[in-house]
Amino acid sequence: MRRGHRIIRLVSAGVAALAALATGVQAQSTPEAAPPSPGVQILQDLRSFRELGTVLFVAAHPDDENNSLLAYLARGRYYRTAYLCLNRGDGGQNELGPEFGEELGVIRTEESLAARRVDGARQFFSRAFDFGYSKSPEETLRIWDHQQVLADAVRVIRQFRPDVLITRFSPPPANTHGHHTASTIIAQEAFKISGDPKAFPEQIAEGLTPWQPKRILFDGGGAAASLRINVGGNDPVSGESFASIGNRARSNHKTQGLGNFAGGGGGGGPRTESFQLLDGEPATTDIMDGVDTTWARYPNGADISKLTDDLIAQYKQDDPSASVPALLIIRAKLAALPKDPVVDEKRAQLDRILQNCLGLTVETKTRRERNLFIGGKL
Repeated sequence: MRRGHRIIRLVSAGVAALAALATGVQAQSTPEAAPPSPGVQILQDLRSFRELGTVLFVAAHPDDENNSLLAYLARGRYYRTAYLCLNRGDGGQNELGPEFGEELGVIRTEESLAARRVDGARQFFSRAFDFGYSKSPEETLRIWDHQQVLADAVRVIRQFRPDVLITRFSPPPANTHGHHTASTIIAQEAFKISGDPKAFPEQIAEGLTPWQPKRILFDGGGAAASLRINVGGNDPVSGESFASIGNRARSNHKTQGLGNFAGGGGGGGPRTESFQLLDGEPATTDIMDGVDTTWARYPNGADISKLTDDLIAQYKQDDPSASVPALLIIRAKLAALPKDPVVDEKRAQLDRILQNCLGLTVETKTRRERNLFIGGKL
């Protein structure tokens, strides 16, 4: 099949799959939490702006992620948090309808994005495809194209610049799906080479820069776990427990029969998560041991941390516009920092905060409506 025909087929499959998703899950819609007030949302965004810690969670399929942990990291500690899912689940089951293959992959992609909107993390995918059950990681990596998927993982690390990688599955030997073990193999290999400019030099030629995370951890490990932390508690904005938020996020994987996860999750009491060090610097008290998660990691960035701390302490939820002068001072300090992917992202985030504090909205109107025609048809 020629590339152009395949794209057309995928687009057609995507339209059909999204239509099926919209109708097939209507009766099982995920309960939505009440949105915070604009003043509370701005305060949450300010706390997020203040934090520079970054975590990348890596696994194989949609629904392999630890949603409660993602919610704790993104909403409880305000870290830049993302899930790298190596495939889109197109070889899995479908509890809702007859869509499989490419159509199911489109649906499960949308389910993953919906889950991220709840737990607060971001979503990345690689070019690996889900070809069904695999008996071994060797088979998986051969069919996936090992080097291609590794290149994708290295690219995500160089773009997102995580301080810590977390894998969902143990390294081999393990009695599990070959895709699962392969995802950890890819994560470990990417951890070792993402900081090497000689690895995938075409990415460096494109403008990406090498990036070396501090450590890579396995989310589990039992008796072999070297680190245990309390990931319980409640979202400081909504008051909802991270476990409950995680369950609401997980309930979006409806094609996998997980729609009933939205029913609860318990309170915000202590809940321990265990981690095993796979590579990098050891950690004894926290996953971010030895990582400066403040603006002080940048030259002259300590002033931004102090200014942001002062702004948060004096912030008025009922009058966000009062924060504009302080935000403009922070913006000027931020403009003086060297160009960096994370700094660029934070500049855009600060501009959104300014926009919300000002209550600025933009509306575009045309003098008359115009119909768009494609191929001579409406």
